[in-house]
Amino acid sequence: MKDSKETRDWNRWVESHYSELVTSAKRMHNDPYDLVHHTYLRILRLEGVKLDKVMMNPLGYFNRAMWVEATRGKFQSEYELKESPLPKLVANYDLSKAFLLENFYLATERLSWFDMTTLNLYCDGYNLAQIARESGIKKTTFYTSLHRSKKRLKEYFKTPV
Repeated sequence: MKDSKETRDWNRWVESHYSELVTSAKRMHNDPYDLVHHTYLRILRLEGVKLDKVMMNPLGYFNRAMWVEATRGKFQSEYELKESPLPKLVANYDLSKAFLLENFYLATERLSWFDMTTLNLYCDGYNLAQIARESGIKKTTFYTSLHRSKKRLKEYFKTPV
């Protein structure tokens, strides 16, 4: 979903109704905050959703989306709380690589689905020319997507936090 007036209105609405959404989520799941956050991100990733239609009844739409996620969606199938012992960390363990990798994954989630998939395939060592031949998509499409993704990541990491 692109940064638009509709997206900004949607974000403002979610921020102003956050506590109400969490209260609704408490009736659906043991971890209401995770359910609200997951549903919010799922709605932002949907392509072809007209937010102006969603904004006609945003609370109803969001509650329905939370219910679907909590009962039979990806959230329900993947969410699991596990108690596991904490690993013993070496005193001089460097977490900077882990933080950098996590930041990279967060940055790639801002890309479009095709750009994110192309970048992931490239990072996993796949040959984009071979993928183009097998998929029937022009090779230049993949390389343009890769170039666009690299450019956006450079901009993302140059931006001060």
